[in-house]
Amino acid sequence: MSGREIAVVVLLGLAALVVALSAVGFVAARDALARLHFVTPVTSVAAPLTGAAYAVQQGPGLAAGLGLLTVVLLAVTGPVLGSAVARVSAAEDGLLPAEDAP
Repeated sequence: MSGREIAVVVLLGLAALVVALSAVGFVAARDALARLHFVTPVTSVAAPLTGAAYAVQQGPGLAAGLGLLTVVLLAVTGPVLGSAVARVSAAEDGLLPAEDAP
């Protein structure tokens, strides 16, 4: 195995570990807001690890750059979208004051 292949396997293994641990937490969580916290590591940690593995496997070039751009967009927008969903869910459950509700 070359160094590049080892790096890809390690990065993908770490990404899989993050997804597996998030899934266990998701199943163990008691309500929707608690479950939402376990989705964020998938978009902000596992996806960048997967993108890094893709870039390492592809080597320098346009394909690796586009893959990394996609991962950066996901990592930036994922937590924001999760926060928006949590806010709407909290408002529907009456957990936010009326003036703070979206």
